[in-house]
Amino acid sequence: MTSQERSMLRKMEFPDMARDALPIIENLIINRNKHDMAMDLISEFIFRERREEQRGAPQYGKHSSAPRLSSIEEFQLVLVLCDYFARPGPDATRNAVFLSLFGGSNTRTSVLNKLISTAVSGSIAPLLCAAGTWMQQLGCTSPASLELAQCIVRDFVIFSKKSSEQLKSLPLVAPRFAANLITAVTDLYLNGGGKEHLETPPDLLLEVITEWVSETPSLCLASQQQPALPSGAIAMPVTTPLAGLIRWCVLSLLITDKQELYSKLHLAVLQSLLEAAPPVTTPPTLQPINAQHLTLIVNTVQAEMENLTKQGTNLEEEHLQSCLERFAQAIQVGLTSRCVFGNITQLVFRLESLPGQNKLLQIVINANKSS
Repeated sequence: MTSQERSMLRKMEFPDMARDALPIIENLIINRNKHDMAMDLISEFIFRERREEQRGAPQYGKHSSAPRLSSIEEFQLVLVLCDYFARPGPDATRNAVFLSLFGGSNTRTSVLNKLISTAVSGSIAPLLCAAGTWMQQLGCTSPASLELAQCIVRDFVIFSKKSSEQLKSLPLVAPRFAANLITAVTDLYLNGGGKEHLETPPDLLLEVITEWVSETPSLCLASQQQPALPSGAIAMPVTTPLAGLIRWCVLSLLITDKQELYSKLHLAVLQSLLEAAPPVTTPPTLQPINAQHLTLIVNTVQAEMENLTKQGTNLEEEHLQSCLERFAQAIQVGLTSRCVFGNITQLVFRLESLPGQNKLLQIVINANKSS
């Protein structure tokens, strides 16, 4: 990009400068030798990040916490980005631009959250697909992905009395995004992480996710499809929603009496596991559940039981047995379907430490001790 072209962009009003800069940025990103220049243009013309003096020359600071855009400018930028990402074009190029715009920057989350919320409302598939790849590359449980998940829950669940048609159809519009969103959301609720009290997901959220998984059992595996990345980029390891959903189904029996939806979700997860059986030639790391994530469920179950005891709550034997049976069912179906990879021996060892005597769990332990 010439200095004259940059000067012409600077003379434009916002958001016209952002609209005209995006095609230029795209061309620079495709040419890997010009990526640094593309990032400079993104900083200056897309997010209008303020100048800082570096090495004696004025440059746009990438790490300042000061706000760059007003609320109106954020809204204008969201419209520009929606229009840009909705255009036809290669997925790899679209994903590369999205990752360059939002990859790891905690100063751009306000625009990102508004953008994806708008994309869900408008069912903008190309944009949601790019966001799904972004979540996967950063990690579905990374702070940025969790913040985006919280935004979607707030906009479409907390502030709603019923689920919108756009939210219901999300797995059909953008399955990778929907799958990675579930992975992030399961990390937000019924999760230990040192919390004194486990928080259950909102009823509407549970209802939507149960409907998604029940109607499309293969949804939980959507993130395992190879993402369209630019040449030379490395796809990050995939975490499917299955372990998180198993944790919800198991721990719910210790937390709440509202079991109708959790029972339905549990059946849907078992169906997903049965359909997820990989070919014999599939590398172990591409199996959808890491044994370590199931082991963490054991830890959370034990911690919750200890908390209930300290609070003087008498856990009914029926609930405890149902909890252990549900966990045993999920583990056995996962192992039988060859959906679990990692240290299975350690998992079985930890299962033996669970309190209570449950016949089904003991059968599962004995059957897999030699794994």
